[in-house]
Amino acid sequence: MLKYISKRIFLVFFVILGVTIVTFCTMHFAPGEPEEVIAIARYGEDLTQEQIELVKVTEGFDAPVYVQYLKWLNHVLHLDLGQSLVTSDDVLKEITTKFPATLVLAFASLIISLTIAIPAGIISAIKKNTITGQFFMTGSLIGVSIPNFWLGLLLIWLFAYTFRLLPSYGYGGLNHLILPALTLGASMAAITTRLTRSSMLDVLNQEYIVTAKAKGLDNRTIILKHALKNAMLPVITFAGMQLGFLLGGSVIVETIFSWPGIGKLLVDSIYARDFSMVQGCVLFIGVTFALVNLAVDVTYAFLDPRIRYE
Repeated sequence: MLKYISKRIFLVFFVILGVTIVTFCTMHFAPGEPEEVIAIARYGEDLTQEQIELVKVTEGFDAPVYVQYLKWLNHVLHLDLGQSLVTSDDVLKEITTKFPATLVLAFASLIISLTIAIPAGIISAIKKNTITGQFFMTGSLIGVSIPNFWLGLLLIWLFAYTFRLLPSYGYGGLNHLILPALTLGASMAAITTRLTRSSMLDVLNQEYIVTAKAKGLDNRTIILKHALKNAMLPVITFAGMQLGFLLGGSVIVETIFSWPGIGKLLVDSIYARDFSMVQGCVLFIGVTFALVNLAVDVTYAFLDPRIRYE
């Protein structure tokens, strides 16, 4: 097991290194010039070309690309993501300040998703040729087809505007969390339901399930004790990937509900042309996704011992 974990950590190291390269190159070749943004913050809107060139030289933007990357990577390894070009705030501090809001939204959405999807997937697998099974599959198809932004706006119109039961935006108590978490959780639940059903159907056709039925075990014991654990393996993998996505900040949903997480910070930074903040957010999202997938791989190996020996 230790050998397996060490191998996965070794691979994640190269994944994160690749993330730093892609992040830096994306921001370096993106439209716009960071020296111009810095010059505006220092000298105001009325700039001269000499002032822009001075900032370019003093900030090292005139150096070759690989030199700029190595310099930036050295700062990253020391947990220094630089300062915001607009507000001069520390990028890492700003990200860690926004991360708790994203963390709360991510876990709330995941709980809603799994609470809906696992029972629905199991029931639709057991009753695959009945009206009940078709009902759950139709519901999941509708859920997959509805975009997050449309569902979010629909929930705002229904619960905030029409019935005035919940706030439409902001960050505070549980009432502020319900709509954005439901928006993310519902769309995830639709996909997870279909995955759970498919996995359950595959497991229920295995020989050991047939043997359990032949021994006279009741359906409840067969489903919960024998089939469910093995059927959950792909579901856990998918849930881990979704959690990595959510922890990186759901850009659209956080923007719609003005949820002060990393996703909204990223959007605001893009509008402000804050290259340092955008670069820091993208890197943080990539690293978070890689680490969450590492945790999923390790969990997978614990649940299925065959994985660690492959």
